[in-house]
Amino acid sequence: MADNKAVVRAMFEEIVNQNRVELIDELFDPEFETTTPQGVMDREGFRQFVTGWRGAFSDIHCEVSDLIAEGETAAWSVQATGTNDGEFMGMPTTNRKVDFGSLNIAHFRDGKVYRHIVMMDLATMMEQLGVAQGAPASA
Repeated sequence: MADNKAVVRAMFEEIVNQNRVELIDELFDPEFETTTPQGVMDREGFRQFVTGWRGAFSDIHCEVSDLIAEGETAAWSVQATGTNDGEFMGMPTTNRKVDFGSLNIAHFRDGKVYRHIVMMDLATMMEQLGVAQGAPASA
């Protein structure tokens, strides 16, 4: 379990925060699959996802918290912060800061991430980028 926690931390601290996408092959099972709001991705898709995030938010930082691991399963939350200084999902640069969360669950096989599910608060992120409005305040 401690090893699975170390893999989760490396997934964000090293792969995302430090842009060390070469670690994906080391930390993720060859049959890795992640389900995100953008769709289902394999290892190469995840590599492109991280590269795209880093291109849109060069200072992206993901902080892992509430990490729980039991057997071959782990669950955790992430708080992501960054500044939109590049094109993102076809939208021009806004230079706005984002600060949003996600909940994650992963299943491991032989010490590597096999399945990953992430539920991101994209509504908050899009509102912070100025491309979506929040729900109207109630009277």
